Amino acid sequence: MNDLPIQRVLRVFYRDYGRDVVIPSTAPESMPADRIGSLAEHVLGSADNFIGVVDRNDTILQCYLADDPARITLELVYPEAAGCLRLTLPRDQALDRLDALPELFDEALLPGAQYIA
Repeated sequence: MNDLPIQRVLRVFYRDYGRDVVIPSTAPESMPADRIGSLAEHVLGSADNFIGVVDRNDTILQCYLADDPARITLELVYPEAAGCLRLTLPRDQALDRLDALPELFDEALLPGAQYIA
């Protein structure tokens, strides 16, 4: 009998210009869900860097620094959709959200988000 908890895995892509590291969106890397927040904290330390997380329905949560580097913009992009939901949060709140990602992404992940066409 195996009593170990099942590790949830999500697919991740990102670009870290300062370290010249790229995991393309066309070939995302599988990563334990509990490591995504720390990866985002690391990657989103510099402007122009970004991270994307893909759920099993191919819905994407994209994250990048806002104009104010103390804030992170989160965008929820549905497959085949013309627009996205966008929400900008203080850095700590955004990283907390990434630490507790659900198995499937929907509008409940970004309450108060604005639809961008």
